[in-house]
Amino acid sequence: MLVELTKVEVIEGSPAISRVYINPQHVISVVEDNLAYNHLKEGLIEAGIHEQFSVSKMVLYSGGSQSETVMIMGNPRLIKEKLNGKRQVLRG
Repeated sequence: MLVELTKVEVIEGSPAISRVYINPQHVISVVEDNLAYNHLKEGLIEAGIHEQFSVSKMVLYSGGSQSETVMIMGNPRLIKEKLNGKRQVLRG
């Protein structure tokens, strides 16, 4: 099963967002990256992203001994919930 996430890339000095579909079985790790977010914050806000969002680095298994690192919108907890197919229940 593939999971839809929002990828952040830097293209010609400006952040760009796009949808990506990730196989949860290929995810090695997810780490929050506050340094990258602070570097991209102004451009992300101009792109219409709310400033409360965070950016995480996701390492994906690419086969053999290779891996690929991508920047994904959201904190590791939110990404984990999406990868596991769990939804957070709000109690009010």
